[in-house]
Parts: sequence; structure tokens; C-alpha cells
Amino acid sequence: MPTRIVPNMFHQIAPYAQAVARHPQARRALCFGDSWFQYPPHAIDVSKLLARSFRQSLFLNEAVPGRDSAQWKLGLPRVQREIGSFQFDAILLSTGGNDIVGSEMAEFVKTPTRPQSIGTRDWGVVPPVVFDFVRLETFQHALEYAIKDFAEVVGYRDASAPQSIVFVHTYDYIFPDGRPYRLGPLTLGPWVRPAFEAVGLLDPVEQRVVTGWLLDQFAAALRAYASITPNFRVIDSRGTLTTARQWGNEIHPTASGFRRIVDACWLPALRGILA
Repeated sequence: MPTRIVPNMFHQIAPYAQAVARHPQARRALCFGDSWFQYPPHAIDVSKLLARSFRQSLFLNEAVPGRDSAQWKLGLPRVQREIGSFQFDAILLSTGGNDIVGSEMAEFVKTPTRPQSIGTRDWGVVPPVVFDFVRLETFQHALEYAIKDFAEVVGYRDASAPQSIVFVHTYDYIFPDGRPYRLGPLTLGPWVRPAFEAVGLLDPVEQRVVTGWLLDQFAAALRAYASITPNFRVIDSRGTLTTARQWGNEIHPTASGFRRIVDACWLPALRGILA
């Protein structure tokens, strides 16, 4: 029977390197991204649930809560070195949520009276409320930046560990109900409803139409990139959580919500890669 490794989740390079030396046959995974991989203070996020599920694998967690595209770039030199040093079996990336339905939303929402520029992307069907309240060309740039962030890590992988499989994920359909994240006296957010209220989008049903469309476009961009990129896989969790009670706040699931997403979406994708 394979050896169970405890602990198997590490946040610093030195102890991770020591664990790799002690268990040279163990599968290795890098987790790099945002609060879906690092959700303090509770050990309920995706990466920690995966570490509990794959006790024979070693996880190096480089995630930072609230990480957006600018913060992502700050961590890339370190991640580049780690990919070359540890030759991970799986590189798990979590980013885009803060740029698509988070704090960056204020950059691309608009009032209906503001002129629209659709950009060059084939959007497919655009709901009228999206056309009225989303600056499509600016949102296109946000999508392109998100894909460039993934592509840079893929470039590092291709250069030093081409056998490593990169996994990225969509975000499930949120409920922009104005609930913030709370940790004792600390409050962060809400992120989405204030951006909508600032431009006069007040109807909760229409708000979900817009956020759902934005998240679908992010998923489509990921799938398009995956179609031309070897060893790059998209874990799609859209539609897994169906009620607001499964969300702890606007953009983070509850403990049971994270567990449901991991069980339904992540574990099937990673079996056979991690053990």
C-alpha cells in the first residue's frame, strides 16, 4: 500500500524539498493562485481538500488570498524556479476570479447611457442587460490578461518540465448579494454588488445574468486556450453550487460548497495524476 505522508502540504520551499528527499517516489503538485487555494483561517479551500484526498502526494502551496493579475506577476519568478527544481506531476493554477467577478469589475461595468464598444472577440449571444452594463472591449482585455497569466506559467513549464500537466479551473456561478468576507474584526468586500449599484444595475436576477455571462466567457477563453496547448486541462465547476446557502460570501463557497466542488470536479480530474 502506498505510504501516507503527513504532513503533505507545505508553504515553504525548504521543508518541501526535505519532504521530496524523504519521499522521492511521491507525486508532486504545485498550487499557485488565489483564495480558492488559500482561504484563511479555515482549511476548507480546494488545495487543502486535495491534500487530504491525496495523502501519498506532496503539495507546495504558493497561493495568496485575493491575488489578482498584478499580484500574480510578482510571484512568477519564484514559481519559475520551483517548476524547474521539483518537476511537478501537476501544476494547479487558480486565478481570474478577482479579475472577472471581483474587485476589478469596476473597470468594465458601465451605465446604459455610456457608449458601447464591443471589441474584436466573438461574444456569441450577448444578453441585453450585459450589453447595457458591461464595457465589452474592456472586458475583452481582462480576459486576455487572464489567459496571458496562464500562458506565462505554461511557458515556464514547457522550458523545464514539459511532462507536468497544468490544471486550471472555472469559477461557479456566484450570488452577488453583498455578503463580505469576515475574519474577526476584518471585513473584505463585498466585491460585486457595489460595482453593480454604482452603475444602476439593482435587480438581483439581472445581476446574476451578468455575472453568469462573464463567468461563461472566462470558461470559453480557458477552453479555447486549452484546445491549442498540450498538457493543459480545464476543470469546470460551473453549475455545481445551485443555492446561495452554499456560498459563504459573494465569491467564496462555504466549507460544504468547497467540498462539493472538489468531490464532483477536482478529484475525478486528478485521479491517476496524483495518488
